Amino acid sequence: SVVLLKGCLSTSTNHVVMRSGSAERSAYRTLLRLCRSADRDPQRLVALLGQPPRRYDPAQRRVLRTRLGGSHFVEDAIWEAAGGSTEFAHPADSAESAARHHRRRAALMGLPYLADAQELRRRFQAAADIREQCMPSTQEDCKDGATEHTLRRLPPNSREKTAPGDLLLAHPLACLSQSVFDRSVVVIDEADEKSVSGIVVNNAMGATLSDMLEKWPREEDHCWLEALNLGPLLDSRLHRGGPVIAGNALRQSLRWLHIHGEGIEDAVQVAPSLWLGGDLAEVALRARESPSLGVTFFLGYAAWTPLQLELELESGVWVRARQAEAIESATALSELCVGAMDRAATWRRALRAAGMPAMADFVRGAADHKLRTYVEALRRGPPPEANPSPAQGARQSPSGRRSG
Repeated sequence: SVVLLKGCLSTSTNHVVMRSGSAERSAYRTLLRLCRSADRDPQRLVALLGQPPRRYDPAQRRVLRTRLGGSHFVEDAIWEAAGGSTEFAHPADSAESAARHHRRRAALMGLPYLADAQELRRRFQAAADIREQCMPSTQEDCKDGATEHTLRRLPPNSREKTAPGDLLLAHPLACLSQSVFDRSVVVIDEADEKSVSGIVVNNAMGATLSDMLEKWPREEDHCWLEALNLGPLLDSRLHRGGPVIAGNALRQSLRWLHIHGEGIEDAVQVAPSLWLGGDLAEVALRARESPSLGVTFFLGYAAWTPLQLELELESGVWVRARQAEAIESATALSELCVGAMDRAATWRRALRAAGMPAMADFVRGAADHKLRTYVEALRRGPPPEANPSPAQGARQSPSGRRSG
C-alpha cells in the first residue's frame, strides 16, 4: 500500500508538472505572437511603459530608488523591448528577442516562468490597446509627409555626454502634464559639469515682439529695442523657450536663434548654420538682406542639472539626436530650429529625421485624456526611497539595465 501511495503521488506530481509546463509553453507562444506583431508595427510599442529603477527629485536634488512592484526580470525584458529605456519605450524592433531572452534566462536559472510571461503579456497588450483606443479620433493628426533621415539618434542608454547642438525630442507620452514640454523640440545651447540649458524651439506664442513691447513696463527696454532698428523683426512671433525666466529686464529674458552669426560679435554657434545671441542690430541688418528673416525670438529657457537630464534620458523622456555628419544635411538642424512650422508638425518632422517614425505618427489630440489616465495608472506603485549615496553610481541588472 505504501508503494501504491508513492506511485499515485508520483503520477499526480508528474501531471502537475506537465500541466504547468503546458501552461508556460502556451503563455510563451502567446507572448511571442504579441511581440512579433509589435515589431511589425512599432506604434504598438510606443506606449509600453517600464518601471524605472531610479528617478530624480528636483526638490531634493537627489536620486530616488524605485521599489519595483514585480519581477526584476520582467523589467529587464521591458527595458530590452523598449530600446534600452527604463520607462518610455523607444521602439527598436527588439520585442521578440526580449521575450526570447527572458524565457532563456528563466530556464537557465530554474525560475518560475508563467507569472512573468503573463505580466509581460499584460503590459504589451495594454500598450497595443491604448494605441487602438486613441487611433480613431486623431488619425488626421499624423499626415504631413515623410522626412529625410538627417539626424543621428542616440539610444536612451548612451553614455555620450550631452553637448551644445543636441536636440531633445519629447516622447509622445512623457510630458502630457507639462504643456511647455509636451511634443517639444529642445535645442541644447550650453552644457557643462554644473548645468545644461536649452531652448524649446517649437512653442510659438500668440504675440509678436512688437505686441510684447507695447505691454512691457520697463522704459529702458523700450529704448534698447528702438535703438536697434529691428524693422520687420518686430513682427516676428515670439516663442516660449522654456519655464525659466532670467530677470525682469527684457534684455536679460529675450533670446534669439538665427542663421546670420558668421562673424557677428558675441554670437555663439550652437550647430552648423545656427547661432544664439550676438549683436542684435547686426543680426537685424543681415536679416533684412536675407530672402527669409532667419531669426526666432524666445522668452525663457529650459535648464537641468546634468544628473537630472541623465535620468530623464535614461528613462526615455527624450529622444536625443544630433545633426548627421553628411555634408548635404548641413542646414537640417537650423531649418528645424528657425522656421515657421507649427508645434506638432515640427515635432513630428524632427522625430522622423531622427529615425523614429512610430513616435512621430503616434496619435495625439482628442484622446490625450486616455493617455494621461493610462500613464498615471501604470506609474502607480510603491513610493520611491531615497538613495543614500547617489554619487556611488548604479548597480547593473543581468541585462545591463541600471537598477538603483
